[in-house]
Amino acid sequence: MYYWGDIMAFNFTFDIAALIVFAVLIILVASTKHIMDDTFKILYKLTAAAVLVPIFDICCGDSVRYEVGYVSTLVFAMLFFLAHTVVTFYFLSYVMAEVEMRQTRSAIYKFFIYLPLAICVVVILLTPWFNTIFSYSIEAGFVKGPLYPIVGIVPVFYFLWSLVYTIYRRHLLSRSFKTMIFFVLTLNFAAIFIEAVFTDIAIRNFIISVSAIIMFFFEMMGRAEIEEDTNIVGKEYLLEEGVRMINNKYPFSIILVKMSNFEALSDTFGNNNTTALAKNIASYIGNRFKLGRCFRISESTIAILNTDGDSGELTKQLYAELDNSWDVEGLDISCDILMTHIDFPDDIDDFDNIVAAIRYFAKMERSAGHINERIREKQVETAIERGLKNNSFEVYYQPIRDLDRDTFVTAEALVRLTDPELGPISPGEFIPIAENNGTIVAIGNFVLETVCKFISENDMEELGLHYIELNLSVIQCLQKDFIETVERIVGKYSIDPKYLCLEVTETASNYSPKVFTRNLAALGERGYALALDDFGTGYANIERMVTSDFRIVKFDKEMTQYSTGEERLQEVFEKMQNVIHSMDSMVVAEGVETKEQYEYLKSIGCDYIQGYYFSKPVPQEDFVEFVKENNRVG
Repeated sequence: MYYWGDIMAFNFTFDIAALIVFAVLIILVASTKHIMDDTFKILYKLTAAAVLVPIFDICCGDSVRYEVGYVSTLVFAMLFFLAHTVVTFYFLSYVMAEVEMRQTRSAIYKFFIYLPLAICVVVILLTPWFNTIFSYSIEAGFVKGPLYPIVGIVPVFYFLWSLVYTIYRRHLLSRSFKTMIFFVLTLNFAAIFIEAVFTDIAIRNFIISVSAIIMFFFEMMGRAEIEEDTNIVGKEYLLEEGVRMINNKYPFSIILVKMSNFEALSDTFGNNNTTALAKNIASYIGNRFKLGRCFRISESTIAILNTDGDSGELTKQLYAELDNSWDVEGLDISCDILMTHIDFPDDIDDFDNIVAAIRYFAKMERSAGHINERIREKQVETAIERGLKNNSFEVYYQPIRDLDRDTFVTAEALVRLTDPELGPISPGEFIPIAENNGTIVAIGNFVLETVCKFISENDMEELGLHYIELNLSVIQCLQKDFIETVERIVGKYSIDPKYLCLEVTETASNYSPKVFTRNLAALGERGYALALDDFGTGYANIERMVTSDFRIVKFDKEMTQYSTGEERLQEVFEKMQNVIHSMDSMVVAEGVETKEQYEYLKSIGCDYIQGYYFSKPVPQEDFVEFVKENNRVG
């Protein structure tokens, strides 16, 4: 506070300029809809406190100028200091709210945040009795009290805390936010320096107003606009909120709503009517929930962020409300509503899973699987990558018996994955996922190298083993360097190709049949035995059997079940076996589990059998012991 005169008039001009800036800001606030989340609420409070700073300063100056009285001058001066301190407190809270949530802060953490503010408030409030901050009289004017430095130290302390926090949490903050905060802090530190050097100049009130409007404009630009009438917000804000909640380990759910027959409705009722229907549904949802809790994913899909109550029950209630006919321009249109909910931390564990789950749901049709299937798929993808990195994959061997010799002459190498987080994952689950994302190539190379190492370390003739079978994904067979990769790995262990039987699984071979057929032919020419796996599951297998030189054809487990089925099924099985034998190929019956199956297959001249009747897939050491014991080796 200063005596009235040229200096006071100069500072008064800065206060007026600050009020002009705030007037613009208030008009913007009043004319724009905003999301009432914690960050924006704090910014509103900061703006309100900042507006009061120049107002109280002007009122205090006028009280001195017009000698209104001791009490009013004292009150306005105290309110000025209080408002100034509160502004810096809210500035720190605003910075922290970009990353943290108040609900997740510990009591000790909150204590240290509020402690400087509480000390400053107490010291200011004690001023009338103890002159802690200042003393005032009409004759002497304002005189600094013994604790006056506190009203300067506390704001600087909060500004420094904001700076340190921004640097410490920089990996969780966007570049634009960090740039804005550093710019605002630079302005305020410059104002503090100017006032410290030129004690007669009070510029901080104006700088505070400029800082407030900068932060407000930043938040306006960073916020998705709210749709008129529906209260629906863009999906970008949902992702921001989701990431913040995950970082704070704050439980939440995302309820997803989709018009699954949107395109069919457009074809039937026209695009205008269907768009109007989608808007009616969006308006119902948007006005049913709090502002800023419903988000537009696509024209036909809406997400709801829920932090209160049972999302499962809420999903059921909302489904009952939406799954009805809707009146659109006099048309009674029934909409096919698809809904689900995903929960953190039960279903979602990171940002990528949020994005993947939402994208998957937005593409879903009524017949698609549950959203949790996509979440599980993402988890398995991560487990596969983790397994390749940490060598968590293992190769098990399932013995295959030669029915003519009554000995075990080969085995199928089967890959297994046990993840430290998900536990054992079945090949039926992770192999299709690996084929889709391309990691099947690395897995296949691992299996090939493990089998070659096994063959190089064991005397195959002594064990009575003719070869080891291992599966090749068609994705592997379509690689340009596939043949070179096989030859390189086999050559590394000096393995005779006759000890390897390469099985082709039924996957996507029809995508590039020429490349597929050429690579198989090249393997056959190099002395590798070729086997057709899963025979009987589709037409593509029959075509491949005819066009490729397969030495072995493996009947799928379902096909093997024909052997103990009704007479007509047995007849089909025997005739298919005869066809294969006529092509000079051998038959392996997979999935043999009973003595009845074993005896029947042996009686009709089946070549090999594989299944739990003899052994499940076992680790390498157990397999060697099994073969030695059953083949009477040693």
